[in-house]
Amino acid sequence: MNKKFIAGGTVAGLVLAGSIAGMVSAQTASAATGLSQEQIMEIALMEVPGEVTEVERERRRGKQVYEVEIIGVDGTEMEVTIAAETGEILKVEAEGEDCDKDHDDKGDAA
Repeated sequence: MNKKFIAGGTVAGLVLAGSIAGMVSAQTASAATGLSQEQIMEIALMEVPGEVTEVERERRRGKQVYEVEIIGVDGTEMEVTIAAETGEILKVEAEGEDCDKDHDDKGDAA
């Protein structure tokens, strides 16, 4: 009986330790990127109204970015790329297409 009690206590301790490590990891990731995932989702939804289906954090050209996939109100699948530290929208494109919507309008030579 004591072996079962000790084993149960050990498992509970490991689960608690894992939960604490997960919380610290999430806080560290948020601090390292400057914005929380909720803030990133809000920024993306202000640009493309709809329903967020996926949020991924990636490294692009040495910088952390979030890629937010959204099903727009018209049913179009869109991807919004956001700078993790500043919240700047870097790119908006329809999923499966390469139609960039840059905010600085450079490269529009006629």
